[in-house]
Amino acid sequence: MAIVAEAPALRVSVRVPQVSDIRDLERAERLCFVDPWPGQFFVSELFAPGRYHRVMVDPAGGLVAYLFSAWQFLDLHVLKIATLPQHRGEGLARRLMDMAEHHVRESAGDSLTLEVRTSNDAAIAMYRSLGYHSAGLRPKYYADGEDALIMTKRIVETENPVF
Repeated sequence: MAIVAEAPALRVSVRVPQVSDIRDLERAERLCFVDPWPGQFFVSELFAPGRYHRVMVDPAGGLVAYLFSAWQFLDLHVLKIATLPQHRGEGLARRLMDMAEHHVRESAGDSLTLEVRTSNDAAIAMYRSLGYHSAGLRPKYYADGEDALIMTKRIVETENPVF
């Protein structure tokens, strides 16, 4: 009988991103996206009000995953979430999304919303497994003309809606 050993889970620390992370974020963007954010987008996000951002770093301090999001009324809108290619499939994006959901609950928010490329089957499957549902389509949302699927997850169900 063969014994299959599982690889140990990657140990990561989670923290708020710093200006010193910008170069690593820019490198990660180029690896993860065909339409990467430039560094100045990250800088402006770091100093903008109403934001929830987190980075995951390995024990050596290397960036492995990140999430950038912004409050829009009672909805936390996920602007960016990425896991470096060599760390995909380790549950890091799922952990970041769980943390964002916890933040929404703690902040008495109602929901989380995001856009995802219609071709990104793996991400769509992950979001669905987390309880997100399709809420619409943004035609030609991305610079290359691809559509974005809008996905949302309601966190708080109101018992007595106000009209």
